[in-house]
Amino acid sequence: MFMRRVIRRKKSGYVLGFVLFSIGLILLFAVLWKAWLNLSASNDTFSVLWSYLWSEQLDFGLGVRLKLIHLTIMSATALVLGIVVLALSRQIFSVYAGENVLLQCPFCKNHWKARRASGFAECPHCRQFVEPIEVKAGK
Repeated sequence: MFMRRVIRRKKSGYVLGFVLFSIGLILLFAVLWKAWLNLSASNDTFSVLWSYLWSEQLDFGLGVRLKLIHLTIMSATALVLGIVVLALSRQIFSVYAGENVLLQCPFCKNHWKARRASGFAECPHCRQFVEPIEVKAGK
């Protein structure tokens, strides 16, 4: 008898994480693209980048202007949030794999044979992630 790990991924969490991560990468790329001409001509890259981020603004139209440092902060926040959402959208279960039993879904009432799951399982009939009811033990 041994324990087996089951990893379940939430699709909505993966989509949200990838969207946030992509937005962060696009914003960071836009900031670096805007600052590249001033950075390529200087010898002291970091001090020029720092002063350029605080002095330059990006105009989005309709009177919306943001400094490049604000875009950098927003991109870093979106990148970190995307990574955190991706990491938290996984659920890990430990499943006991022992003798075969007959399980019943509490929703659709169908039966199936499986190794005894000490927790949750996916019903092969209705595709619900449920805690099955053990009907009887078998071989």
